[in-house]
Amino acid sequence: MHGRIALAFVIACCGVAGCDRPAPSSQARVNVPASAAAIETYLREGLPDEAMRVADRLRELEPNSALAAELQARALLMAATHDAERGLDPLPRRRLALERYGEACAMAPREAGLWRSQGVAADMAGDAARAIYCYQAAAGLDPSSMQDRLLLGLAHLRRREFEEARRALDDAQRLAPDSPWPVAAQASLRAELGAFDEAIALAQSAVAMAPSEAGLTVNLGKVLRQSGAAGKAIDVLMAMNTEQRLQRGATEELALSLLDLGRVADAARAWNDCALASPNDALAASEAGRLWLRAGDRARARACVDLARVAQPEGTIANDLQRLLDESMRSPTAP
Repeated sequence: MHGRIALAFVIACCGVAGCDRPAPSSQARVNVPASAAAIETYLREGLPDEAMRVADRLRELEPNSALAAELQARALLMAATHDAERGLDPLPRRRLALERYGEACAMAPREAGLWRSQGVAADMAGDAARAIYCYQAAAGLDPSSMQDRLLLGLAHLRRREFEEARRALDDAQRLAPDSPWPVAAQASLRAELGAFDEAIALAQSAVAMAPSEAGLTVNLGKVLRQSGAAGKAIDVLMAMNTEQRLQRGATEELALSLLDLGRVADAARAWNDCALASPNDALAASEAGRLWLRAGDRARARACVDLARVAQPEGTIANDLQRLLDESMRSPTAP
């Protein structure tokens, strides 16, 4: 497993919200707890710009606070996610978040959670080598942590370093034998190696351990699709509850399976449903529109232009989709 699903595991297992560790201490010259609480509230409400303003001011007043640097990083990562949904490049903010986590780790080098979070930020910024270094540092500081071995194994897997991935995932499973996440990651490793029967059995076992975890079901769908069983993957994904199925990761995997079977209009409809359920996700609207065009349905593609424009009023996504629509109308094969 590498790419998007691997990062979904990273978010599910660790998240960008501090990785369930105690916050580093700070000798406050300002009311740090109150500022941190305000930032947490903004992040919880999905308001990263407001969170960044408070975090930047806190860092200005407390330049040597690891907590202030960490809060800046978390706000930047959420802002980057919003950028991606609007079709903007998320990498500049992800890289800046990575810098802030690096500064936090320099100020609190014994905090395993900070190294883990820096690794997640490095993963999101596409810096696999740095992610591996950070996860190794976190694992060294916290020998009992399953998360760090799991994240380390996934990072190696994205680099197709299979033996290193296996060792890390074996360690993760040993440390947390009742957790489904190392089992699911082992399934993804087996799929990459072409051992599909074993991969499917492991992925099914992970789902059975935690049926309500959407990421595990999506991973099973991916393993089934990789094995050539796209129809079974569709059945698994369509059995998810509506809210889970309309999440981006599930929609993407469902659409890929549908495309494997040549069901382009159904893949377009899956993305269209996702866009309607997430009105700020211009990329989902764009993906739906492109697939509607591929299916020959210009009317629905035109509606997706409007959806993209609502999600990103001043962006380029709707314009790019409109350009494709115009080109299709000028095509010699256009009716």
